[in-house]
Amino acid sequence: MNIFLIRHGESVWNKEQRVQGREDPGLSAAGRRQARAAAKRLKKEGIKTVYSSDLKRAAQTAKMIADASGARLVLDPGLEEMILGAWQGMTIEEVKKRFPRSYAAWKKAPSKAKIPGWEGVPRFTARVRRVFKSIAGKGEGADVCVVAHWGVIAAYFAIVMKADFDRFFKSVRIDNCSINKISCKNGKAIIQCINDTLHLS
Repeated sequence: MNIFLIRHGESVWNKEQRVQGREDPGLSAAGRRQARAAAKRLKKEGIKTVYSSDLKRAAQTAKMIADASGARLVLDPGLEEMILGAWQGMTIEEVKKRFPRSYAAWKKAPSKAKIPGWEGVPRFTARVRRVFKSIAGKGEGADVCVVAHWGVIAAYFAIVMKADFDRFFKSVRIDNCSINKISCKNGKAIIQCINDTLHLS
């Protein structure tokens, strides 16, 4: 079973450099172009099911991929981005000014940020672990695509690699609509590629 793991296309708030978390902006014009390019690239992969976060930026991306592949689309709230509490909706500059301590902590180690009203890394990582275990259990060997968010992808890769979430989150780049491929066999997951953007201009 192969999992093609895709970060959603650029959203309106990505463009504005606003913190999204569980908020729900849709794709920007550039994001729609990215999603179409990813859909075209994945069309020949034989994907049977596309699982997606139900937030607009992911669901809109996933629908283009599913339509191009003739795949079934399943929206799963377990794939939603981490809740980022009081930061959601603010620009990065606003966060720096209003929450200087927690932002400084976030830059050093996200799990230590203590953002007011947030989900927190341990609970978030446990949720990501559960949803991917469920997806793997339903796959029956067929290749699938998962469209999610930067935090979800970082958490899943940290789980697969048995790595520290903070270190992975800070050290690895995952662009909008990049393709990441993981092969799963006999209970083991092997990363085939990370942040493949050859299909994007």
